[in-house]
Amino acid sequence: MESKYIIFLLVALLGVPLGMAACLVRPALTRWVVMLMVWATCEPNMVGINFVSREFYRANTRGFEVTLADLCALVLAGFMLVKRKDYPPRWIPPMAIPTLLYLLVGFVSWTMAGPSLPVPPVAIRVPYEQFEVGLYPLFELFKIMRGYLLFWVIVNYARSDRAARDLLWGIGAAVLYMGYLALASRYLHGVHRVQATLGHPNSLATYMAMLGSFSFAFVLFSGKWLSSMFWGFLTALSAIGVILTISRGGLAALLVGVWVNAMALLPRHLNVKNMALLLLGVLMAGVVLAIAMDTLSGRFVGEQNAAKDMEYRGKYNDQAKLMAQDHAFGVGLGNFSAWSWSRYAEIVDPDLPPGTPAHNNWYLTLGEMGWPGVFALALLWGRYFLLLIPFYLRGKKDLLATLALAGCTAILVNHVQSLLQLGYRQTPMFSMTMIFMGVGVAAWYAKRGQGKASDTRPALEPVYT
Repeated sequence: MESKYIIFLLVALLGVPLGMAACLVRPALTRWVVMLMVWATCEPNMVGINFVSREFYRANTRGFEVTLADLCALVLAGFMLVKRKDYPPRWIPPMAIPTLLYLLVGFVSWTMAGPSLPVPPVAIRVPYEQFEVGLYPLFELFKIMRGYLLFWVIVNYARSDRAARDLLWGIGAAVLYMGYLALASRYLHGVHRVQATLGHPNSLATYMAMLGSFSFAFVLFSGKWLSSMFWGFLTALSAIGVILTISRGGLAALLVGVWVNAMALLPRHLNVKNMALLLLGVLMAGVVLAIAMDTLSGRFVGEQNAAKDMEYRGKYNDQAKLMAQDHAFGVGLGNFSAWSWSRYAEIVDPDLPPGTPAHNNWYLTLGEMGWPGVFALALLWGRYFLLLIPFYLRGKKDLLATLALAGCTAILVNHVQSLLQLGYRQTPMFSMTMIFMGVGVAAWYAKRGQGKASDTRPALEPVYT
């Protein structure tokens, strides 16, 4: 076993119980663990590791991933289970059953994946003899379970405004960190399309568009000029990060997120401060876009023909349709690339380079899990959005409700971007999505007043002292 695996296992086996013990002795440390967990979503490689790694295989998940965010979630879960009087467990929150159904369909799909497929000789960049179609789905199923742990931890942790502020600080740290890396990549290292820690410019664009739309919500929510200007700076930093990726979809998704939050929050926070900051923001956006226009126009107009690009990506979707026709439960999570090489790319177009997964998350799900998987995914997100719609329609002004609304909009941004880009299942976006989903359900509990004795009792406050 390589030394990095040994070191990581030691950190996990010793760090998690020691972290739990430290939080029990000094409960205020939980705030730092939460902030670290949120920040760690943006560093999947430096603070994470892949077991049984298949790095040369083309898929969103290429091993049994374990990250620092997962370890922090375990620390928090253990702490809250020990402190059940302060955190009465919400064992089966909303979204638990839809997630279980989605996981079940994925499991059934895996059982029907069949034997390994031979790697074609032309696949010279794939240093394997076989595509292990019985293994790749396990990587994705493990990720779904890890994501649910993050969700469950946030649902149980976010019971007060103070807990909500812990999450805000973690998100702020992530924006500052990724914004710095994006600027350094472009202006210190000369990278044309920056990608920071996320491996591809489109991935960074999705992540920063999510956090940019989220940050904008708190420009409007904050009651003080200084606080609003801080979140305005984070919004601008996120937008610059998206622009530096030169991602068309990322920029469009960010604009959608900002517009949705403005429509929902401006009427309930209409004041001189917000109108002045909006005007300033529009002027600054105009200046930044003018400065970047040469680069953006080269990408948007000169480098690629959008119509041909869409037609090309449509061929990935055609492969997904054929997979669903031949396999009732799809070819198995993570197996799109293998089956593209083995059969479907050539059927769709003999000149189509094989192995690239469908960029549209819904078509990717169709190919890998069949129509049952599409139904399960639609049920999962339909349930979530039904829970969160009231936060847009009712003028609640409390912090947790605004956090839920902003998180829901960020998830919407991810979904918009994932219609054209591989983003939804990639670890940084998936982890942040699960955190935002947890915040939404926690706010739903608060809105319904469930467990009032546990959510409002004074005993919760000493947890942070």
